[in-house]
Amino acid sequence: MNKNLTGLVAALIVWLPLHAQKVYEIDVPSQPKVVKEGHLRLGGKSPDGGSIDFTSFYMRENGLPTIPVMGEMHYSRYPREQWEEEILKIKAGGVTVIPTYVFWCLHEPYEGEFHWEKNLDLRHFVELCGRHGMKVIVRIGPFCHGEIRNGGLPDWLLSKPLDIRSNDSEYLSYVRRLYQQTADQLKGLYYQDGGPIIGCQIENEHQHSAGYMAITYPEEKKDMTSASYDKDITKIGVSVQDRRIENRRLGDEHMMTLKRMAEEAGIITPFYTATGWGMGAVLGNEGIPVTAAYTYPFWEKPRMSQFCMFKDLQKNPDYGNVRYNLDDFPSFCAEMGVGIQMIYPSRPIVTAQAAQALMVRTLGSGSNGIGYYMYHGGSTPKRTDGIGYYSEEPMGCPKISYDFQAPLGEFGLEHGSYRYLRLIHHFVNDFGDLLAPMEVLLPASAAAMTPSNCDTLRYSAREKDGSGFVFMINFQDHDLMRHDMDGLQLRLNLRGETLTIPAEGGFSLPKDESMILPFNLRMGGSLLKYSTAQLLLKIDDAGTEHYFFFAPDGVQPEYCFDMQTVQRLSISGGKRKGSIVRVQAGLGSTFEVLSSTGNRLKITTLTMEQALNTTKIGNRLVITPATVVEDGADGFRLLSLGSPSFDYVLYPSAQGMKVRHAEVAPVEASAETRRVGTRWMGMRMNLPESAQVAEYFLQIDYTADVVHCFLNNELIHDEFYHGAPWRIGLKRYADQLRTSEMSFYFRPLRKDAPFLEYYPSAETLDFSHGSILDINTVTILPLYQLQCRF
Repeated sequence: MNKNLTGLVAALIVWLPLHAQKVYEIDVPSQPKVVKEGHLRLGGKSPDGGSIDFTSFYMRENGLPTIPVMGEMHYSRYPREQWEEEILKIKAGGVTVIPTYVFWCLHEPYEGEFHWEKNLDLRHFVELCGRHGMKVIVRIGPFCHGEIRNGGLPDWLLSKPLDIRSNDSEYLSYVRRLYQQTADQLKGLYYQDGGPIIGCQIENEHQHSAGYMAITYPEEKKDMTSASYDKDITKIGVSVQDRRIENRRLGDEHMMTLKRMAEEAGIITPFYTATGWGMGAVLGNEGIPVTAAYTYPFWEKPRMSQFCMFKDLQKNPDYGNVRYNLDDFPSFCAEMGVGIQMIYPSRPIVTAQAAQALMVRTLGSGSNGIGYYMYHGGSTPKRTDGIGYYSEEPMGCPKISYDFQAPLGEFGLEHGSYRYLRLIHHFVNDFGDLLAPMEVLLPASAAAMTPSNCDTLRYSAREKDGSGFVFMINFQDHDLMRHDMDGLQLRLNLRGETLTIPAEGGFSLPKDESMILPFNLRMGGSLLKYSTAQLLLKIDDAGTEHYFFFAPDGVQPEYCFDMQTVQRLSISGGKRKGSIVRVQAGLGSTFEVLSSTGNRLKITTLTMEQALNTTKIGNRLVITPATVVEDGADGFRLLSLGSPSFDYVLYPSAQGMKVRHAEVAPVEASAETRRVGTRWMGMRMNLPESAQVAEYFLQIDYTADVVHCFLNNELIHDEFYHGAPWRIGLKRYADQLRTSEMSFYFRPLRKDAPFLEYYPSAETLDFSHGSILDINTVTILPLYQLQCRF
C-alpha cells in the first residue's frame, strides 16, 4: 500500500468513532444558585490574620472557598512513638484535617482518675499534627461510639442511678469535669491561639444511634447506651430514622447544653459539628450538621446501596429526613465509609474502586467537605484492669483489631483505597476554590435511576459562570453485572452555549471506573473547553503553570481549546486537529500552550498507574510505587514492603521526568515456627537491626475462621478471616520479641460460618473434610526505607 495512503488510514482510525454514540445531556438553570451569608454563628480568626467562616454552601479559609479533606485517626488506638510517621502518611495522602475521638472510658477508667499519658497523650498528638501543618477536629463526646465499650462511656458512670445522654444534672456534672480536663490538655492549641484545632464535634448520633451496654447476656435483647426516653427510637449503626421522635426538644436542648459547657471549659473553635443524619439532634445555627454514607455496612444485610447514584446532597441528604433547614448549611461529610469494621457474623469487603466511586459521587452531588471514618485504622487498647477489652464485644467486634479496611490500616500499611482517594484529594486541594461555589446540575433522568441499572451512564455536573466539572461513575456496590461503557458523548446546555464532549465521536468509561472531567477551565490565560482526561493537580514549574491530568486505561486523552485564547500549541508526542489535541498518556506526553496574552503553561497526561503513584510534596511530585513520607524541609523517605529496590520520579528536578532507580542492602529476617496440635503455632523471630529497615511485618497466609496472637501471656491482636494474608507490624514489640515467643491460636472455618453467606469467594473453599484450617506460609517482610533529597 502507498505510504501516504497508509498514513491517511491510520489518521482516520485515530479520529473516527469506533462505537455508536450515546448522548447524555445536562441543562444549566436560567438562574444561578443563591448562596446565603451571615446567618450562621460560626467562624474564627487566628493571630496571624487568618480566618475561617461559612456560607450556606461552602467553607471559606482566609476569604477563599475551600473543601477540607478530613481523615479520622484515633491517637488512643496507635503507639505514641509512631504517631508522627502516621500523621505524615496521612498528609501524603492529601488529607488536610485529622479528626480524632476523645474516648472518655480510656481517659477516666476509674472515677476521678484521669490519664493523659503514653498513647493517651492527646496534647502531644495535636502538637504533632500542628508541627506538620495538619488541622485537627476534636470529637469530645461524651458519647462517641467508635465500636468501643459502652460507646466510650466509663463503666463506673453506668453504675450510677442517672440518665446518660440527657440533661440529668448528675450526668452533666461528670461531663463538665471531662470537658474541663480535655480543655486543659488542649490549652493554647486552638485556632484562635495559632494552633491547629479548627473544629469540635459535640456528642455523636444523638437521638439516632447508640452502642450496646457492655454488660449483656446470651439470648438477651441488648440494652443501649441512650437516654431513657430515647430507648425506643435508638438505632444500631447509621440508617434512616423510621420512628417518630417524641422528645426532639430534649435532644436539642441537650446538644446546646453540651456546646455551652464545652465553651465554658475553654474549647473554643471556629466551628462545631453534630452528626445530622437520620433525624439526629443538631446545634441550630451554631453548628454544622455533618453527613455519612456506608456502602458496605456491617449492621445491615448486603444490598445495592443508593450511594452510587448522583443527587443534590444539600437538598436531599443521605439517611434523611433531618431536623435542620437544608438551605442554611453546606453538605459536609464526616463519616464516608471507604472502609468498614468487620464483626464476627458480617465481614464486608470494601474495594478501592468502591471507595473512589463513593467520593466522586459525593463531590458530584454537591458535598463541600470530605470526611472519612476511618482514614487510619488502629488497635483498641485492653482494659487497664487487665480483665476484658475496650472493644464493643456485644456487637461481635474483634477484641483488639480496628483495621476498618481504612486507607491506612491497623499497622500503617496502605490499603488500595489510599491511592485511589489520593487522586481526588490532589484535585480538591488544588482546585477546591473553583469547585466549592459550583452548584449541582443533574440530568432529567437522575430521579429515575436505580442501583440495578448498569446500562445508563451515572453522571452529574457542577457549574458556575459557565465553567465546571462533569462527574461520572461506572460502579455499583454489590453488583457484578456492570460492563464497560463505550461511545459516550456529553452535551452541556450552558447559558449562552452548548458544549459537546467530545466534539466528535465518543469516549469510554471502563467498568468500575469513575472520572471527573473539566469544562471551560481557565488555565494560564488559555481556555480549555474540555478534556477527556481527569484533572489531577498543578505545580509551579520554574514560573510556568504545569497541569497534570490522567486517563484510566481504555480512555483516549483529548484536549479541546478555545483557539481565540491560544497563540500557539507546541506538541511533540501527540496529534493535533484544529483546536483538539490527542496524546498518549505517559511521562513523555507533555505539551505546551502559549496563551493569546503571552502566558505559557504545560500539560502532562499520566497513565492511571502513574497517577495512582503520584504524591505531591509542596510544589514537587514524587511518582513511585513506594509509600512516600516527608523527611524535613529538604527531602522525603520512600517505604517499600518486601523489596529493597526503589523506582521513582522527582519533578521538577534537573533529571526532569526520568525514572530513577536505587537499592538498599537487603536483610535476612526469619521466623522459626513450631506447630502444637492442629491449632497452635509458636514462633521466634530473627529481626536484624538495620538503618535501611523502618519496620518488620509478619505475614501469615492462612485459611481459618479467627486467629489470636499472644505475647508474654497476653492477647495482643486478633483477626477475622476475610481471604487476605494477615500482616502484623512488629516495631511496637521489638524489645519483647528479642526474648519472647509469639504464639497463635487458629480456630477452624466451618461451612456454617455466618459470614460465608456474603463472602464473595465462598464457593472456592473446600469443606470436604468438614472444616478448614490451613497455615500456608509464614514470612517476615522488611519495610525498607530510602532517604531522598530534593
